[in-house]
Amino acid sequence: MGGVRHYINHFKIATRVGRARLQGRLTSSRLAPGRILPESDVAQLDQFHLAKLHREFGNIFTIWSGGKLTTCIVGHELGLRFLTENKASLRVATIDMTPLFPVGFLRAMEGEAHVEYRRLFIAAFRSVPLQARATELRSIFRDRLTQLAKGEGRLRSDVAAKVIKQASTAVMLDLILGAKHGSKVASDFTAAYDDYVPNGMHLVIRPTDHAKYERIKRLLVDHANDLKQSPTPATSLLEYIVQAGKLDETAIGNLVHMTELARHDFHGLARWIFLELAGQGSYLDAIAGESDLARREVMARSAVSETLRMQQSEFILRTALKPIIFDGYLIPRRSRVRICIWEAHRDPTQFPEPDVFKPDRFVDRKFSSMSYAPLGLDHHRCLGANWTLQLGGMLVEEIAENFSLELLNYGSPSNGYFHFEPGVDSQVSLTPKHFSSAP
Repeated sequence: MGGVRHYINHFKIATRVGRARLQGRLTSSRLAPGRILPESDVAQLDQFHLAKLHREFGNIFTIWSGGKLTTCIVGHELGLRFLTENKASLRVATIDMTPLFPVGFLRAMEGEAHVEYRRLFIAAFRSVPLQARATELRSIFRDRLTQLAKGEGRLRSDVAAKVIKQASTAVMLDLILGAKHGSKVASDFTAAYDDYVPNGMHLVIRPTDHAKYERIKRLLVDHANDLKQSPTPATSLLEYIVQAGKLDETAIGNLVHMTELARHDFHGLARWIFLELAGQGSYLDAIAGESDLARREVMARSAVSETLRMQQSEFILRTALKPIIFDGYLIPRRSRVRICIWEAHRDPTQFPEPDVFKPDRFVDRKFSSMSYAPLGLDHHRCLGANWTLQLGGMLVEEIAENFSLELLNYGSPSNGYFHFEPGVDSQVSLTPKHFSSAP
């Protein structure tokens, strides 16, 4: 069976390369240099695989990934120029949600629909004041950290992951859908999401997913009707959209899947924060001992920024709708383009000692998007970017002030469902220091 699959993969590659060469003759261009081989275990297991190809072939190179020819572009300025110059010839390579709701996912929209819904969600995000709810949100993190600290002190990666996901789910259900932590509606939503998407967003919508989506949608619509009775300012994205009278099928679909993306991605980020900060006892002590609350917040968010740089920011993916010539190289029709964010964040000219976790590099310096862009470069940049830093900062402050975190084994990162994640062999120690009635 393996031999048949190997033959099929080589046949697909030869066919795609043949078509690309034909397009190249018609456009007097050629594919970027690279290594166009069937995906191997090395690509799946080696986090630095593309970084090594970058060093070998330069800022633009070609690989075979996800069953498609893929042109990799390293460097934010180069990547942004590509996205800007070829905007009309590109489509976001993401999940097609139109089988579930009209227009589809915000990150896949273009044109007037994208402008309309992006404007709506930007206003919704701005309406929800996270800092005003810091005590409430930090209590959710503290409860789960306390739960983790009740063990024998040695935390395996898989155990920590389950509990951290509970915290991430509780926070995102509250902030996006207005389902308060501990409420019945929050419990109902959690059960429905764990049934619909237990391990992150689907890559393809299956027939069985429709009924599971409808279950969450019914919960959301019923909850939205309850929120209509609330005269208070909006404390969630759903509440804002209800008050604005904009809750249509497309807004509902985006809220449902935005919640899943947020809880999955923040859960992944929080796991990396745990592991990276476990080796940074002096930095955590400095945060806890900082009397200037504003600077303490900056220090905590800097740890989040460095974690994003080191681990969680990976790539921007686009599909070419027609042949594109960029910097003399051919990007064939229907092939993919990968803007390599993670690899660019390892540039030693921008980040000295790029493979060393140094959160203080973000404390007194602001990086432009041309060197640091963990949450997107173009008009599809993550709407929740500020939330990511704020919530991550709250988690870091909670750890620093109330817990001792030590590294027992860093382990080997593994390729998870969407991102590289802490390996099953990673292990930290978490013990309580003290608790106060307020952050």
